[in-house]
Amino acid sequence: MKFLTELLADGIKTEQFLSSIGQLKYVKRLSLRGCSPTPPSCSLISAGVSILKCWLPTSFTEWRLVKHLMLSNCGLSDRATNCVDFSGLFSLEKLDLSENKFSSLPYGIGFLPKLSHLVVQTCEYLVSIPDLPSSLCLLDASSCKSLERVRIPIESKKELCVNIFQSLSLEEIQGIEGLNNSFWNVSIERRSHSPNKLQKSVLEVLFLSVSLA
Repeated sequence: MKFLTELLADGIKTEQFLSSIGQLKYVKRLSLRGCSPTPPSCSLISAGVSILKCWLPTSFTEWRLVKHLMLSNCGLSDRATNCVDFSGLFSLEKLDLSENKFSSLPYGIGFLPKLSHLVVQTCEYLVSIPDLPSSLCLLDASSCKSLERVRIPIESKKELCVNIFQSLSLEEIQGIEGLNNSFWNVSIERRSHSPNKLQKSVLEVLFLSVSLA
């Protein structure tokens, strides 16, 4: 199966199956939603380096062709994501890390040259989103209840949509002050933020399109 190009394996938690995924060198679309192996043998929630290696390649050098990667609800914690380097996913265009348990994004996401869609919905421990790639077109960080800061790429693409609905702790969107880009759309929920929040990074940007529900 090493020439397999698409694998949708949502919900599969068999350790033997997951340990073979790193050998798929030609896979382009990979979905592992809800695939956190059952404890105690390989739980990603309390995983260390050796445990994480049982199913995710630490450098992703085997997955250079992956374009779509879905890892939502996999129990990924900070201990787990600190063991991997996403920068090896040179072809990655869409990444879904929703419903995981990390407080910061895994290393290397900011270096992905083709990443256009990043989804981190309902990552309730996520505090900040820095170092996003300039290729990004969509950031969906809705329902991240601990999220305080988002840094927008300084040299972003022409069109950029940022969705931060129900991220009630959000205080600042960094990196857009002084930039004149009428194609940016930042979606926030007005009722969840005080008038002083986001004033520095959003309200002073005259050409920014801000959608307030």
